[in-house]
Amino acid sequence: MKRHIPSLHALRAFEATARLLSFQQAAKELNVTHSAVSHQIKNLEQDLGQPLFERLGRSIALTEVGARYVVEIRDALSAIESSTYRIFGDPDKGDLSVQVYMGIASRWLVQRLGNFQEQYPDIRIELYSSYYDWDFEPDAADIGIIYSEKTEPGLVYQPLFKGMLIPVCSPSLMEDKPTLSVIELLEKPFLNITESPKNLSAWLAAVGMDESHINVVSEHGNHQLAMEAAIAGQGVAVVQSFFASGDLADKKLVMPLDLKVPEIGAWYLVRSSRSLSDSKVNYFSNWLYRQIMADKALQRAG
Repeated sequence: MKRHIPSLHALRAFEATARLLSFQQAAKELNVTHSAVSHQIKNLEQDLGQPLFERLGRSIALTEVGARYVVEIRDALSAIESSTYRIFGDPDKGDLSVQVYMGIASRWLVQRLGNFQEQYPDIRIELYSSYYDWDFEPDAADIGIIYSEKTEPGLVYQPLFKGMLIPVCSPSLMEDKPTLSVIELLEKPFLNITESPKNLSAWLAAVGMDESHINVVSEHGNHQLAMEAAIAGQGVAVVQSFFASGDLADKKLVMPLDLKVPEIGAWYLVRSSRSLSDSKVNYFSNWLYRQIMADKALQRAG
């Protein structure tokens, strides 16, 4: 029986385009022309008999079947890539510098880097982190994992996930109640996070209130500090659900009110356009995307 296996070139073009949601950026990553990627996608769609992308003016989006298909083939392409690397190595080995916020580095990335190092032992990761928001610096790092409300020209942004804002507090503030009403919650002391001032306002707006209806007892520079204060029983913090998942699971924090509000910004993998043909960056980019897609907590957060 003859196997129906699409062209590997077409599958690589499809995976890169699905990940970057851009024919042009996929072409740069694959070091081919825009028309070559478009042609490969068209041939693949004809071969499969179904459209994989919706053309939305100047942008594109995966169809339902396209979204399902890319999840299935990504692991297969990863296995081929990893096997090739293990047996034949890669001439473009060396250091890879990653700029990342301390919160996502300490609570998620560091625990998974061992898996990357097992797959790519010749690539040494250098992490540059900060507790505070700061713009990606392409001259200082090869790639960045950032939270942003907007994209900057001259950089390539790969969407990773968009999380939710949730209220959290210590169980000691709950007065033996499983949940609190909106009025009861607003009577509690609140903790503000100065690096993300819009998050508290966005969550309050979802319950028809603003900051004049709450008592902000302290200001904290980042999510990590605010959650430590919340764990200590000092007040209610509105945080990105991704950061609180571990403390919620350990019962150090609880959600006094089950109301999730979409974040204003989103998380991106960002790099300069000149790095699109850098195999080290592409190895890490593909690996990180697979890790996020496999993380059920992150998928629930979005």
